[in-house]
Amino acid sequence: MTGLVEGFAVHRAGSSDPSHPLLVLVHGLGGAASAWSLLVPRLAEDHRLLVLDLPGHGQAPPVPPAGMTPAALGARLRRFAAAQGERVHLVGHSLGGWITLEAAAGERDGVVADVTAFTPAGLWTTPRRRPPLVPTGQQFARWAGRLPGQVATTRLGVTLALAATSTAPRALPVEVVREALTAIATAPGYVAADAGIAAGAFTRAGEVRAPVTVVAGGRDRVLPPGYCRRSCAPAHARWIEWPDCGHVPTWDRPADCARVVREQVESTCRG
Repeated sequence: MTGLVEGFAVHRAGSSDPSHPLLVLVHGLGGAASAWSLLVPRLAEDHRLLVLDLPGHGQAPPVPPAGMTPAALGARLRRFAAAQGERVHLVGHSLGGWITLEAAAGERDGVVADVTAFTPAGLWTTPRRRPPLVPTGQQFARWAGRLPGQVATTRLGVTLALAATSTAPRALPVEVVREALTAIATAPGYVAADAGIAAGAFTRAGEVRAPVTVVAGGRDRVLPPGYCRRSCAPAHARWIEWPDCGHVPTWDRPADCARVVREQVESTCRG
């Protein structure tokens, strides 16, 4: 971690060449900067990367619950982007995708160059509600952590832990599984962020001027097609759906995710 800015823990990675595009990566609910570990190496050579921990996640301390709504986090991200003194390219996943869209909707100075949102939350007409008896992702991760043995090293354990988020959980590196379960189990901001997601929707699509790419997963069990609607995204957004992809495209198809980010950034830079 290189510091705390606007409540985000900031991790620098990638190129140090100031001529290379500056990307800001924002993870999803219960995640941390480590959630991007399969994507960062594919962008690092010719992009400057600021990989964030949301408040109450990873190495970032929690903030009051009122500051954990997607709109409030989007305002924080907008101020963070403006503080960089140059145009930034925003990349988000799930809750992070919603936050990047909020940041783009609220700025008028061209600071947000573009947005790439992987399976973003908030693109729904009615928020998805978890049945009362179904445990949250954090409760499940904590339960899994109390099981004897290393869940991340057993085929059954990995399948149970990540079947909802990946179409091929057993193909993931053990360290990726461990980091994901640890991040979600230890995130003090999880409950407040989860409540913020359930309380509303992204309603400012018409205010987004920056170019946008949205990637949806055809086999997303967390946000199935009924909860990731093209009609709720900015009208000019480029919409991509991968039929064989789950909720975390950067796990299931990291090379393709890097390609999509590059295409969006290069298109914006050319334009």
